[in-house]
Amino acid sequence: MNEVPVRRSVPSEESTRHFDPILRPELHELYTARASRLRELAQGHELEAYLRLAADVAQAQATVSQQSQSDASAVSPAEIARQGAWTAHLDALLEQLAPQASPAIAPHLDALRAMSAQARLEAGLALAQNQFDAVSQALAPFLWAALSLEVALAARAVPLPMASNEESASCPVCGGAPVASLIHKGTRQGLRYLHCSLCECEWHMVRAKCTNCADAGDLDYLSFDTIDAVVRAESCGHCHSYLKVISQEREPDAETVADDLASLVLDDAASEEGYGRTGLNPFALPDQAL
Repeated sequence: MNEVPVRRSVPSEESTRHFDPILRPELHELYTARASRLRELAQGHELEAYLRLAADVAQAQATVSQQSQSDASAVSPAEIARQGAWTAHLDALLEQLAPQASPAIAPHLDALRAMSAQARLEAGLALAQNQFDAVSQALAPFLWAALSLEVALAARAVPLPMASNEESASCPVCGGAPVASLIHKGTRQGLRYLHCSLCECEWHMVRAKCTNCADAGDLDYLSFDTIDAVVRAESCGHCHSYLKVISQEREPDAETVADDLASLVLDDAASEEGYGRTGLNPFALPDQAL
């Protein structure tokens, strides 16, 4: 691996092309693809055990998603966290995960099962409000998986928000932060969508501008190995932020959460160059409030 990130120029995109402003991927299909990609990326990876755990969580989400529906009338993560329907998903996920849990993970699952109803609600609300320092880092990914599933179900049970001429840095459906941006294949080939870390929706954003501040004048792309890497960090010299770009044109099986999680070394490189991450990965949540 070349330890020095390489840079390339900003890609172009046809401004006249028709696109759907918001996508709502089918959840079972999404989670199943995520689990499969995580297992593929885990082979020989230095984080193999954790990537396989994330795959197990995603597969459990796929199973539980088929058994669940949301009664939410609006996609408000904080209100959904307070109402507590998501805690039933947590119990279902724990039931799915328990049989294959390793000795290192089993105590965390036990701790989640032992949490009082009030403690669960408080933890869920803290996560919904980005108060990550209020939740144990060991438990947060499992709590997030359950809360995210309920928010994602709600996002598919209510009408989409009205289309806006302004492209937002946060999810127009639930207000969540993106994981990364995805360059699509197939009928949407070449179009960029940001993938929400909470409700699993995607929203379109043109490729030639910063996803955080919308500046188009000072973008660079950091990657390892080759300028044609599947995962690159799009860095902005104006606001000094970055968000990864993941390309299905270069790897058709690429999946936003999986490929982002498997490339945390690129986050370290971007941070060393002075850029701050604007995205969230459900399996690598920060340890401080945002």
